[in-house]
Amino acid sequence: MSEKPRVPVLSATHHALLFALIAKAVIQRVGQAPGEGVMRRAVRRYARERGHRMALRAQRDGNPLTMANYRAYGEWRVAPEEMETEAEGAGSDVVVHVSKCPWHTAWSKHGLIPFGRLYCMEIAEALVEGFNPELSIEVHGTMTNGSERRAFVYRGADLTAPGAPGAETVMPWDYHCRHLFGTAGDVVVDQLGDAGREVLDEALVELRDRFGDEAAEA
Repeated sequence: MSEKPRVPVLSATHHALLFALIAKAVIQRVGQAPGEGVMRRAVRRYARERGHRMALRAQRDGNPLTMANYRAYGEWRVAPEEMETEAEGAGSDVVVHVSKCPWHTAWSKHGLIPFGRLYCMEIAEALVEGFNPELSIEVHGTMTNGSERRAFVYRGADLTAPGAPGAETVMPWDYHCRHLFGTAGDVVVDQLGDAGREVLDEALVELRDRFGDEAAEA
């Protein structure tokens, strides 16, 4: 008898806290400035890999690497109540204001904004770069770094363009968390050696303490 597929157990909250716990362990081990440098490099590599995956799917489907298709081929989805956004603009430029997101919510609840904010400082621009380095996005403020809301300016993103290609572009959070842990872990170990392996273990122990064995195992 074949085994039943395992039901995903992780969420955007786990993704947010996984990053912040790794960042916390790194900074506590090597200090603020060098630790921030390591984690910002980790975010850039992680984001470019994700953006490149999105580009490969668009190319597979015969679609150009435009900003409209960057938005269409996004890999994650959260419940409507977890995210509050407002888009404005017509024609070539779109501004998306974010007043609530599950990453900021999770970091706030668990007192981890000083570490989670490093993710927000790099993720958007590096994602677009990974998808198509000829595209441009501007980030005007982040909530984790003191702004009341976050604003993304998508250059060349037409709101009237065709909608997303469908749920097949969305990956489960188990996948995203494993990718984050794998890529961030590679950067941390590259930079810190054996100490990097130790801080990754510390982060997983704290994740297990907060969410249990099943989440840490996933």
